[in-house]
Amino acid sequence: MRLTEPAPRLSDIPLDEALERWSSDLDFRRNSKELPSQLVGVEESVGRLTSETVVARLSSPSYYAAATSGLAIASHRTVSASPDSPVVLELREGIPFVETGHPMPEGCDTVIPFFELRSPDDYQLHVCRPSAPWRNVRPIGEDLAAGEVILPKGHRVRSLDLGALIAGGISELEVEAQPRIRIIPIGNDLVEPGRVPIAGQKIDHTSPFLAALGQEYDILTKRYPPVEERRDTVAAALETHMGRCDLLVVCAGHDRGTTLLADALAEVGECTLRGVAIRPGNSVVLGFVGETPVLGLSSHLVPAYLGFCLFGLPAIRSLSKARLREYRGPWRKQTAKLALGCDSAEGVEEFLRVKMGMVDSQAIAVAESGGHGTLMSLAKADGMIRIPSNVDSIPRDSEVEVLCLREGINLTGHLLILGTHDISYDLLRDHLHERYPQVRLHTAAVGGRTGLDCLVRGLCHGAAAHLFDESTGEYNVPFLQSMEWSEPVIVIQVFKRWLGLAVAPGNPLGIQGLQDLTKPGLRFVNRQPGSGTRSLLDYQLRTQGVD
Repeated sequence: MRLTEPAPRLSDIPLDEALERWSSDLDFRRNSKELPSQLVGVEESVGRLTSETVVARLSSPSYYAAATSGLAIASHRTVSASPDSPVVLELREGIPFVETGHPMPEGCDTVIPFFELRSPDDYQLHVCRPSAPWRNVRPIGEDLAAGEVILPKGHRVRSLDLGALIAGGISELEVEAQPRIRIIPIGNDLVEPGRVPIAGQKIDHTSPFLAALGQEYDILTKRYPPVEERRDTVAAALETHMGRCDLLVVCAGHDRGTTLLADALAEVGECTLRGVAIRPGNSVVLGFVGETPVLGLSSHLVPAYLGFCLFGLPAIRSLSKARLREYRGPWRKQTAKLALGCDSAEGVEEFLRVKMGMVDSQAIAVAESGGHGTLMSLAKADGMIRIPSNVDSIPRDSEVEVLCLREGINLTGHLLILGTHDISYDLLRDHLHERYPQVRLHTAAVGGRTGLDCLVRGLCHGAAAHLFDESTGEYNVPFLQSMEWSEPVIVIQVFKRWLGLAVAPGNPLGIQGLQDLTKPGLRFVNRQPGSGTRSLLDYQLRTQGVD
């Protein structure tokens, strides 16, 4: 059914309100619809959710079995046995010996281990103690009885469950069908992964990332080639995928892309929400085409990840009561101390990426710098802190709740180095990981002075600095001597730097030294105030009389 109402304008709906509206819309549209079940082989069931109770068809063991290796015998024949008056058995009588797991011979109800038997010659065995009925014998169904429940409904099958399932005679079982997500990007400038982009083009990295993220949550994901940035092509794509998946994710790109998506949704379906008061990820678009929910996300990695976790995963979980029961949100929570204060725009709920380490039994978090489109910031981050919309700053040393991005994170193996940045960290990081796989080197470019301050306050394991002292002409040591340390510190020279002026190819202005910076028409990009390089440059400019 085509609706003629215009798409809602971009707004800043509070996150909690947006989530509540999304949940209500999903419940209303789906009308308690749940995922169907499917029959799979037992070995293919690992990681899947059972859609019905699984009951054993066979007992294990299914016969009386020897629990140890030894002599199988009727227990009544050993009643009178003692060390002084053993029961003598003639080997020529064909005494039944059994191995562990063998079925018990007819008429035998006990097993005497070999080490309890005496053999005075090659013709006799002596039993020197009575052996009670069913001693060292496994009864039928000792592990698992036919009719016993192996797995309840809604259980996620583990590899540990396979032994019991197979022993119980289960070769196939009903599991919940995997939810299906389709992903389509919008953009005239997008090229498929594997192709080399030309000027003005960019590789579509967001839709493959979202597809892989969905697979981590037991979701069948399929992505499609980019759709041209035209309203009619976007509308046609929405209709093509309608009813063929449980969630349609559209990487809408920049503002023009979200506008196209919202307008196309209003044309062929319904756009229920556009714009959420979060950062990153304000341009979230929610709606439906037919009964299929549509989630529009940014093409930038960080806001796309955040929007998928906040709106995409709950949409999938709502299809299954079992998934809802086991779902605790996409992030495990960890309390940490904030090493440096951070600012946030008031009126917007911000998710700030952080790196973490354990210093003196205290979890420390350091806010990550970099824009929301920075690819590596998400890969290197340990978690995020959620800053409420009514808070514009969090002071240093505050206790914060970190939403961890990785399962089983071990902060004791994180080496936290704050201060100046250097490309040699990547080499050091690789070297450390090769020799000590349990160690993860975390660095944050906060400036040398700030890094030393954090080290004094016990908020990092080390500080990187190249601070120049004008009065002595030395690096770092004068600054260390002026600080109050509660314990001795060690100074390690990790690398030396060659500092100079970067000029245009061919040096068209003929720059030979600092004096040339005063040439008319020359534009000079300086380092930030307070950095070690800036301090050295300012000193050199003064000593050379360059104004």
